[in-house]
Amino acid sequence: MGDTGRDGAASYNYSHFDGYVADAGDMADEDAFWASPRAGQRAPDFTLPRLGDGAGITLSDLWRSKPLVMEFGSFT
Repeated sequence: MGDTGRDGAASYNYSHFDGYVADAGDMADEDAFWASPRAGQRAPDFTLPRLGDGAGITLSDLWRSKPLVMEFGSFT
C-alpha cells in the first residue's frame, strides 16, 4: 500500500490517486480552495489550543493587540 515515514505514520498513497480523482475528491478540494479567503481579506475568527498548555487562543485576540500575518502552507 502506501509508504511510511520515519515515525511509522502512513504517508500519501499515490496508488489511490486515480480513485480519488474518479470520486471527484480533487473537485471538492478545488471548491474548498476557491471558497477560502483571499490575500488581503480578513480571516474568519477561530480558536485553537496552544501547544504548551492547551489553553484556547482566538485569532481576534491576537490581531487586536498588534499587526498579525498568517501563512498557511505545506511542510511536506
